[in-house]
Amino acid sequence: MSSRIRYQSVEKIFPGDPPVHALKKVSFTIEPGELFCLLGPSGCGKTTLLRCTAGLETLSSGSIFYDDEDVTNIPPFRRNIGMVFQSYALYPHMNVFENVAYGLRVRKVDQATVKRKVEEIMELVGLPDVLKRNPSPTALSGGQQQRVAVARALVYDPQILLLDEPLANLDAKLRRHMRAEIRRIQKVTNITTIFVTHDQEEAMAIGDRLAIMRDGIIEQIGSSDEIYHNPVNAFVSNFIGKMNFFPGQIVAKDGGQYQIKLDSGNYVLAFTPKVAADAQGAKEGDRVTVGFRPEHLQIAPGPSEGQVRGRVRIIQHLGQVVRYEVALEDGGRERAIEVDMRLLVPGVLEGDEIAVQFPQDVGFLFAEGGEE
Repeated sequence: MSSRIRYQSVEKIFPGDPPVHALKKVSFTIEPGELFCLLGPSGCGKTTLLRCTAGLETLSSGSIFYDDEDVTNIPPFRRNIGMVFQSYALYPHMNVFENVAYGLRVRKVDQATVKRKVEEIMELVGLPDVLKRNPSPTALSGGQQQRVAVARALVYDPQILLLDEPLANLDAKLRRHMRAEIRRIQKVTNITTIFVTHDQEEAMAIGDRLAIMRDGIIEQIGSSDEIYHNPVNAFVSNFIGKMNFFPGQIVAKDGGQYQIKLDSGNYVLAFTPKVAADAQGAKEGDRVTVGFRPEHLQIAPGPSEGQVRGRVRIIQHLGQVVRYEVALEDGGRERAIEVDMRLLVPGVLEGDEIAVQFPQDVGFLFAEGGEE
C-alpha cells in the first residue's frame, strides 16, 4: 500500500565549526504512488533529506509523517521502506536469490512464500534468467546489479521506496534504459518513490514531480514541464535545461511589453517575456536579468551596428540541432552563451564574428543576479 509522505518544517544541522545547516524549514507533501525526484547540485541537501526520510539521520527539528503517522523518532528497521543505494550494496558472499530474499528472511517469512515472491519480483525487473543461473552479484553487469538491488528493495512490499542516485555508476546508454525501467517498475507497483539525482535530464525523464533544491531550501516543486516553462527564478531555470542570461536595465515598460537595455553591446531589447516570481515587482530603471533558452536564439553572419555581436567558439553537431557556443563581450570580459540552430548556418565557421538575434514573443525576465 502506497503512503503519503509529509515534511513539516524539517531542519537538519550537522555539528562543526561552523555547523552545516543542511536542511532549512523544509515543508511539502509527496502523494501516494508518486514518483518524486529530488534534484539539485552537490551539497544542496537532497541526500540528507532522503536519509532523514529513511530514519538514517536524526532531525534537528520538525517532523516527518508517513500518512498520518509521525515517524520522526522511529528507527529505520521499524519503518516499512525499501532503499537502493548508489553502490547497490549487494552482498558478494550471497547468490542472487539470497540477496533478493534477505528482507523476507529477516521478517521470518516461510520458505514457500520467499521462493514465490523472489521469482515474482525477478520477473518484474526482467531478470528471470539470472535467477535461474543464480550467480554471485559480482558476476553481473552494472545494469543487472542495479535491477537486483531494486528487486531486493521491493520484494517485501514496502510502503515507500527510496533511491539514492542509483544510476550514477552506469554508462550513458544504460542509464537512459534503466531510468525507463525504473519508471515502468514503479508504475506497476504504485509504490511512493523518492528518486535523488543531480542529473536534470534524468529527473525530467523519470519524475512525476520534481523538487529543485539549493542550500537546504526547496526552490520550486512541480512537473518537469511546469518547471521548464515557468521557473520561479534564474537558478531554477538554469538547473532545468540550459538558460542564457543577459544582464540589463529596464528602460521602458508598457503592460507586458518591456524594453531592456542589455549590457552586451548596449543593445535595447523589446520583447514580451514570462516574468518570473522574483521579478514580478520590477519597474522602469531596475536592474534585471533576461533569459533565453538556446533554441530561442538565432545567429546570423556579418554583424552590423545595433546588433549584439559575438564570436563563434565551437560548433557541435548534436543530431537534431547544431549547437553554437558564442562568446560575447560583456563589460570588458568574454561571456559564453549557447545557440541551437536546426541546421548549419551557411558561411559561419568557428572563430567567425556573428550577430545574435532575439525573439520578441518568448524569453524570461528574472531579478538581477541569482543565476549561480
